[in-house]
Amino acid sequence: MGRSVQSVLIIEDEPILAKNIGTYLRRYAYEVRIASSAEAGLSELEAFKPDAILLDFNLPGMNGLEALPKIRAIDRHIKIIMMTAYGSNELAVDAMQGGACLFVRKPISVAKVKQLLEEVTLDEPADQARS
Repeated sequence: MGRSVQSVLIIEDEPILAKNIGTYLRRYAYEVRIASSAEAGLSELEAFKPDAILLDFNLPGMNGLEALPKIRAIDRHIKIIMMTAYGSNELAVDAMQGGACLFVRKPISVAKVKQLLEEVTLDEPADQARS
């Protein structure tokens, strides 16, 4: 089965992490765009229709949890992986109920990010929290 995620929007305010993930994914022919805030990411969605979004929770301005329903209003089928270094079980539940298909804690390797992007496209349900 081929990979169906071809494009990814990274909404991450840590520029080095965002750049590293983007560079790694581009090596595997992903189209990648990066936004450093939820507001910038939502603006990016106007023109760029990614297959998946890597969404940080702790962002300047609107946080990732606040951004989830706004993203869902634009595209209810997009795969969203929420990432945070400040995770709790309550936050994971809130993220999943808000529409994230995965919740992962940082630090996370770029290879693991790619693996998770591949997992969210499998036919089996991928809705689960990860540590």
